[in-house]
Amino acid sequence: MKKKYWVGIIVAMFLLGNATGAWAGSAWKEVKALFNPSLKVELNGQEIDGVKALQYNGSLYLPAKSVSDYFGLNSKLVFDNKANKLIIGGPMYVHLYDKDTANFFQIVINGNWRPSVMTDNRNLYSNYYMGVDFRLESEKGLSLDEYVKQALKNAFEYVKVNKQTNTKVAGAEAQVIDYETSDTVGKLVFIQKDSSFATLLFFVDRTRYQDKDLKEYDKIISSFNIK
Repeated sequence: MKKKYWVGIIVAMFLLGNATGAWAGSAWKEVKALFNPSLKVELNGQEIDGVKALQYNGSLYLPAKSVSDYFGLNSKLVFDNKANKLIIGGPMYVHLYDKDTANFFQIVINGNWRPSVMTDNRNLYSNYYMGVDFRLESEKGLSLDEYVKQALKNAFEYVKVNKQTNTKVAGAEAQVIDYETSDTVGKLVFIQKDSSFATLLFFVDRTRYQDKDLKEYDKIISSFNIK
């Protein structure tokens, strides 16, 4: 029979890493848990090196820092003792730059999303059922209407337009399209600044889509910034 290691308040230390003063509050309670030093952890087909696990009350607990590092998140760990909240990492700032017009376009993505396409003029982030595809290009002499028609005919020919609305995003002229495909539903946004056109495709797996998913879109589009 393998030796069992019983630990007490180390559970909190294990989960929080080196968060200074994390267990100073009165809400913390001492518990007993099993420590398995030989357990291997595989996440999405990839083994995470150096991760130890604790078993407590029928559940396995992994170090927050190890999991956040795997997902490519900022590994900073902060424990807000007053709010009793563990903060892992921070917002991800995604930006594209158009050298032809010196415009800097930026969005903020919150949550456990990972990059899958990273180029000078395109960034694609997604989690297990939703994502955002952020693109930028220059087209001199085109109006927003002309650019949108061209994009829907070429790059986005696969989308079915359900609703198309003229609006403004970050003070710039924009068009928002409610769309669907055979696999996804979401929002397609075209934004013009001078001769630069930023495109933001927000998509959700249609088999899991719920209206509340659009709150993520609202957060992303509200963070849109042009400098």
